[in-house]
Amino acid sequence: MLRTGLSSGERVVYWLIILGLGFAFLLQQRARLPVAIFVNGKPVAWLGSVRLAQRAVNLALEELRKRHGPQAEFAETIEIGSLPLRGETSLVSPAEAAQQLLAHITPAQRAWLITVNEQPVVALTRKADAEEALEAVKAHFTPPSVTLVREPRFKERVTVREGKVPVSQVLPDAKAAVQKLIGGLEPPHYHIVRAGEVGMRIARRYGLTLAQLQQLNPDKNLDRLKVGDKLLVKRGKPLVTVVVTYQVLQREPVPYKVERRFAPRLPGGALVTQQKGREGLKEVVLEVTCENGVEVSRKVVKERIVKEPVTEVILVGGGLRR
Repeated sequence: MLRTGLSSGERVVYWLIILGLGFAFLLQQRARLPVAIFVNGKPVAWLGSVRLAQRAVNLALEELRKRHGPQAEFAETIEIGSLPLRGETSLVSPAEAAQQLLAHITPAQRAWLITVNEQPVVALTRKADAEEALEAVKAHFTPPSVTLVREPRFKERVTVREGKVPVSQVLPDAKAAVQKLIGGLEPPHYHIVRAGEVGMRIARRYGLTLAQLQQLNPDKNLDRLKVGDKLLVKRGKPLVTVVVTYQVLQREPVPYKVERRFAPRLPGGALVTQQKGREGLKEVVLEVTCENGVEVSRKVVKERIVKEPVTEVILVGGGLRR
């Protein structure tokens, strides 16, 4: 008896064979297509095979490392894939493709990145240099000989991580990194004291009051400047904000009270100082918070009377006027 149809299982096998033949045909056609090298998704050179394309990429990388050192890499994403020729494009040799590739890439390398709020701002070849630079920036904005309440910190989220950056952005050492972090947006400006210059004259030259110049240079005695002294006359705009909280001990006068006592034996309206008042003295512990050396807040955390004030006593006459 003849079978006029296929069972469901036979139909599945039939369609699998058809799909397999179609897939094999597509692979055969794809194999005949030229191969392109892509830079960030854009084709830059065509070659006859994947093997030749990979050879071109290797040649380009070798040349890149000759020019920029053994750590150099491609900053861009490099891919290889089949693609028909376009317009007047033609197949090239691996050496020619390597040169075309080099014309479209940026030399980069793996480095240690200092990031501020997730944005890379400084790159160094060693992690130790990055960490040293951050500690040096904190030290730069920490006043000398103060009692710290807590360790200096960054106001922003500052991290050190590994990443890939253009070779031109990698700094040589920690010192260069410190300079960039401190003067990244705008470097500070200093004045070197010359013979005959005084604080007021220097302040006026830069549009400052003497008090403002003193605030910029709290460790300097503006009444005793010496030739060669370095004065800060304009703050920079660093890439980071260092928050420092410390305590200072200062002595303050305690005003005396004035007490008036009625004295009927003295002529009316007469005033006689029976006891002269004297100021007392107290020690005040202040907690000061600065951001990049600029005071932003202060509060009293402790007070202690060192010397009690003496009340001034004035006798006021209440008798008959003479």
